[in-house]
Amino acid sequence: MIVFHGTTAKRAAKICVDGFLPKKPSKRVWFAESWSYAEGRGRTQARRSRDRHVVLTCDLDLIQLRHALGQKRVLHRRRVISIQGAVPVSVLRTWPAAVDTASSPVELASWINGILRTKQHKGVSPKHKGVQRLSRWVINRLRQQPNNRISPTEILDNARRWLPEFLGDVEIDPATLHVRPRTRTVEVKIEYPDPAGDERQYEALELLEADKPKQRIRGLQLLAKLEDADLFEWCAMLLDDESVEVQVAALKTITHCEDADPDTIAPFAESEDKRIRAVAIAALAKHSGDAAPLWFRRGLTDPCPNVRLEMVSLLPLLDPAEHKELFELALYDPNTHVQQRAERMTQGKGYAKPKW
Repeated sequence: MIVFHGTTAKRAAKICVDGFLPKKPSKRVWFAESWSYAEGRGRTQARRSRDRHVVLTCDLDLIQLRHALGQKRVLHRRRVISIQGAVPVSVLRTWPAAVDTASSPVELASWINGILRTKQHKGVSPKHKGVQRLSRWVINRLRQQPNNRISPTEILDNARRWLPEFLGDVEIDPATLHVRPRTRTVEVKIEYPDPAGDERQYEALELLEADKPKQRIRGLQLLAKLEDADLFEWCAMLLDDESVEVQVAALKTITHCEDADPDTIAPFAESEDKRIRAVAIAALAKHSGDAAPLWFRRGLTDPCPNVRLEMVSLLPLLDPAEHKELFELALYDPNTHVQQRAERMTQGKGYAKPKW
């Protein structure tokens, strides 16, 4: 299946060489069926690292990955895929390090099989160690000399060295880059690492897959308690859950995440359900950076008291001196519960008691 992975340009270059390697504190690699979702995650990472974002297109065989890594290590829910383990570079379908030069194992295997005039399923495999090595060499050259094009004959010379069983003793016309057909194949098994699992996380993930909404909510709560590095991604899996209670729990948990993608949350701020709208606007106020005051104003002027009450609890995130008008919106709110909470938040911060 075709999926997408959002990341930074620096990380994308490493992925093109080493594949997708889970790093601490996260133990997983994430993909999405939605390009826009992947782009949002890439933008978030790029903003933190002051890099540009990149969206990689990949072709995943989930059955093969589950067979190699184990059923519990490959989760696919709500158009988001989570994999606990390394994913080989051969799944890539886009290569940011190259524009018009074959560089991925898939592209290079296809190019070599074209030279050999061999059908793809009978020729050299993208998983072949020599193809993998050739791919790393091409990408490293493109990274080190981005303005210098690599000639096909130079790639072919290295292909001869690393795929001698296919190219070592054949004559190739330098004008057409073709030889007589070859049919020999080599099968190479991909070895996947076996990262140590966390039993409590497995318990949480099993709860996320449970039939009862209360169990799915409990799974989220357990992941939050574990301070899981991928907490936002787990929440995103449940944003379109059939249970409103689960959606509310996911959005509320996002408010406590270290980072989140505002574009993923924004549609829920338009919900007719006051509970969903309240926690969505609160999450946007927490994670929208410079745009946060706009979401505070949006929440504090919502016609529903429940939404305004949810926003008041986040007022300590703002500077009372810089955003006095937002604090005053809460202090003069027509709902007494909103007023009282705002008064507690502003006590001792130079705000006079509201007079009506």
